[in-house]
Amino acid sequence: MKLLLVHSRIYKLFVYPLMVFGLFMIADTARSEIMYSQRTVLHDDIVHYTFDVDLGPEEFDTIRLHRVVRERRPGKPIATIDGIFMLPGSPNYFEAVFVPPSMTDSIPQDHSIAVTLAKNNVDVWGMDYAWALVPRETSDFGFMQGWGLERDIDYAEQALALIRSIRVATGQGKPRLHLLGFSYGVPIAYAIAGNETQQPPGRRLVKGIISVDYDLKVGDDTQRLVSCDSAMKGQDWVDAGIFQNDSGTLLMLVGELAKYWPDDTSPFIPVFTNWETALFLGAFDDPLWHFVGGEFNEYGIPTGLSFTEPELLVDLFMSVPPFVPRQAIIDLNTARCDEVDVPFDDQLGEISVPILAVGAAGGASPQPYTHSLTASQDVRQFTIQFLPDELHSLDFGHADLLTANDAEELVWQPILDWILDHQSSRTYP
Repeated sequence: MKLLLVHSRIYKLFVYPLMVFGLFMIADTARSEIMYSQRTVLHDDIVHYTFDVDLGPEEFDTIRLHRVVRERRPGKPIATIDGIFMLPGSPNYFEAVFVPPSMTDSIPQDHSIAVTLAKNNVDVWGMDYAWALVPRETSDFGFMQGWGLERDIDYAEQALALIRSIRVATGQGKPRLHLLGFSYGVPIAYAIAGNETQQPPGRRLVKGIISVDYDLKVGDDTQRLVSCDSAMKGQDWVDAGIFQNDSGTLLMLVGELAKYWPDDTSPFIPVFTNWETALFLGAFDDPLWHFVGGEFNEYGIPTGLSFTEPELLVDLFMSVPPFVPRQAIIDLNTARCDEVDVPFDDQLGEISVPILAVGAAGGASPQPYTHSLTASQDVRQFTIQFLPDELHSLDFGHADLLTANDAEELVWQPILDWILDHQSSRTYP
């Protein structure tokens, strides 16, 4: 989508007043439209804007943008020192992983990476993928056929260009933004940065990459073979006409049962209660990784979580998108399998922006690999680990990086320090 800034007179008459509500009207086609959703005060002078963006003519061609920023007064953001665009995992919403207090009361209202960064004058942006907005009651998924990883990459690139226009309109200037990808968002961040290497430096929008516990490519043969097998099984489903993965609906149901009927026998794991089932699904090691670190008794029954509030996990389960396109998962696993050529990694070797790679010892990519395939001369990496390698199944987990009680000290502050270190970075072309 080509973003066109409106004539200065129109801007003064119409756009500036609309910015009070976080809305910036741009034009491409008659079907491209930004719709204001809401403005919410999160903590003190930190606010959260959400608005939907139609990027195509079909019913589900809509993404949701988020902005978390400090304001001097409503509609007047401070002059931020830097900006970041956050891409969530799958199935995840931006709010659930980056601003969890917005959907739970089990943790303090300022306990989120987005609020932590905004407190320190970083302009925080994020996106919900188009598939995340497909309603739970949907029954016909023919429209999801062909919804691959490339679609999410393309929509994220359009969102990034739009974000830059909004930042210009609200006084933040034209600096590039860091891309933070969590889980599924990591491959998208790398793909965007790779695509930008084919653009002149003056048109590039990416300042740096922060990869959080996932990879576009893998260096471990076990993970690679798992990806090959997953891609093949996913293709079998698509060939059978099943275009959606509905694991999100299961997680939602598990969360609802755990929250409202915690002591009842689980219909999924009859030897567990509904509460124990939720903890088990969150902490179960598959055996390569787990979502959150758990505590178990001598019989293998989950008794609690080691790092994240159990109530928060239950609320997270209740707040996931119900469906994910199978083709997107196939594409990702195909890239990681590395037996079939895909376009998403064609320019990896040309990426030269600074990279911060973050992992969890019990997570999906405790020692990220993709950054080693780039041309970046500025790569830092840290992994959160509390237990010996042989106990990785109980160690800091995938989501603990964003949900743990001590995540601000362990993870978010180091990320903020890296952003501050690169505030005036000139290590990219």
